[in-house]
Amino acid sequence: MTWNQIQIRCWTIFFIIGSFLWGRHLFAAEIENAQTKKVKESPVIVRNNTPPNGSNGAPFSVLETPGRFRNDFDRLTELMETHKTPLSAMTPDWLNVAVEHRTRYDVYDNGFTRSIPGFNDQVHQRTRFLFEIQNIIDPLKFTLELTDIRAPLANFGQDRSPAFANHFDFTQLHLDLLSKDFLGTGYAAKFEVGRLVMDFGEARLIGGHRWGPFTPTFDGMQFTLGNDKEKWGLRVFGTRPVNRQTTQLDWNTPETYFSGAQITSRHLPWANVDAYFFQLNEGNKLRKRNLSTTGFRLFAKPMKGNLDYEIESMYQFGDTQDTSVFAHRHHGEVGYSFNTAMPFRLIYLFDYSSGDRDPNKNFDILFAKRRVEYGPTGMFGPFFPSNLISPVGFRATLVPTPTVRLMMSHRAYWLADKHGAYVGSGLQDPTGRAGTFLGNMLDISVGWDPQWSFLKRVSFDIGYSHIFKGDYFDKVAEGLSADTNYGYTMATFKF
Repeated sequence: MTWNQIQIRCWTIFFIIGSFLWGRHLFAAEIENAQTKKVKESPVIVRNNTPPNGSNGAPFSVLETPGRFRNDFDRLTELMETHKTPLSAMTPDWLNVAVEHRTRYDVYDNGFTRSIPGFNDQVHQRTRFLFEIQNIIDPLKFTLELTDIRAPLANFGQDRSPAFANHFDFTQLHLDLLSKDFLGTGYAAKFEVGRLVMDFGEARLIGGHRWGPFTPTFDGMQFTLGNDKEKWGLRVFGTRPVNRQTTQLDWNTPETYFSGAQITSRHLPWANVDAYFFQLNEGNKLRKRNLSTTGFRLFAKPMKGNLDYEIESMYQFGDTQDTSVFAHRHHGEVGYSFNTAMPFRLIYLFDYSSGDRDPNKNFDILFAKRRVEYGPTGMFGPFFPSNLISPVGFRATLVPTPTVRLMMSHRAYWLADKHGAYVGSGLQDPTGRAGTFLGNMLDISVGWDPQWSFLKRVSFDIGYSHIFKGDYFDKVAEGLSADTNYGYTMATFKF
């Protein structure tokens, strides 16, 4: 593809975005009237794991919890339930409604996989319709979410792949039974039945809506007691993972079960604890995974002028395709939030994930997110936390104004086992002669959330990543040694 063609595509995308932005009828007058009428606050029975980005209404803060990245955790539900979306502000007290649309253009020049060794670009779109009915059916609450995921501009058949496209399907469809004082314990509780989206901790094993196009969903039930923000909480679930179909309705996987439990403690501000156990049993899938994963997470929340940290260790055992598995993954970070006029935060990062010559023995990431620690995902996603070690890395975040957030990270990556696969690329050197050094990646992003007029319903993001490829690419395959440049632009609308 020539540079002129790239320019034409970029200008087309900007024109489409501009057409949305300059539409003068974006609920402006209706919202002002509706918000003066609707002063009711939704009762929060059990809090989810998505804190506000900032304080005092500011959209950004460097004091995000460890492991967080802009757009990698869902905020639409929180905004809807606090009536900060136009549609929710206009609806009756018993009904919450919100719509989110996201369009992103990605492009990179020199590939890093055997299947796509050169240029690739994509326009990816995700539209979410979220509904909640509450109060009039107390103590019950009903949630419905419909999601449409498409790649109208894509190469290599990615527009037909369920990893990138899922045309208008159910993401959530569940009925909740709520209690403000469960069995007199003083703790709130929630029991959910139906199709669920789940986030646990920093989503290093289980995550829902994310920066990339894939949103894992599960059919089953979940019980939550307390919450993961104050004192202690308990979550127990039993589900079947849902198979994605590009143009047909999704349905759960026969003979495949996913269950688990998590206990959280927030009693000590310098030692917040998560402990969990997850069990996956696949009866009919190609890989036939029967894996038990247990682990813990220990962290201190970021505070201005103080050091903070996070440690998470995961251990996995069982079998994959009748091959015995024992694998482990570890994450560590130490951060400091400077007490400056422009909030600034610096983090040192360490990651290790075990690997083996046999790919079935690598650590399995289950349903994890990986944007914040391993770079942009979606059609890019060069690194997976499997057979990988990154002992040297940092991430810096600067908020020069309450509406602008700058992030820069740099990490170096090696294979944990030189005989094992470079996971996700289709590359492997069983002899080990290619070595282990994959290279360095620089990742830069800018986020802007305008806070005036109708523009406060829109957020903009732009990013650039560069992979300085290591010796591994020179030796493992021909035509992959050139460094990779990746960029994206993204606009998100919330109604």
